[in-house]
Amino acid sequence: MEKANSRMKQLKRQLEEAEEEATRANAYRRKLQRELDDASEASEGLSREVNTLQSRLRRGGPISFSSSRSGRRQLQVEGTSLDLLSDDEVENKPTDANANETPAAPQPE
Repeated sequence: MEKANSRMKQLKRQLEEAEEEATRANAYRRKLQRELDDASEASEGLSREVNTLQSRLRRGGPISFSSSRSGRRQLQVEGTSLDLLSDDEVENKPTDANANETPAAPQPE
């Protein structure tokens, strides 16, 4: 009888652990789904903005650039804006051609 009680307690513990793991997995799945939904919504918004900009550029709508304090430029087309990289960011960004190159050793004077 004692063995049966011990086995029953062990099985109950295993069941509780499995339920906790299932709860954690479901919470993680819901979190990932929310992140996916947010990313999809952001992607759709950016696609709409790109399409709007392309349409306005094709129609020859007014276009202006403005710079922020961070050095980033913003493209403004009739109420829509798009952040652009600053000249420094473009210069410092590695390209595919030189991304794998090792930096040259400094030359002695």
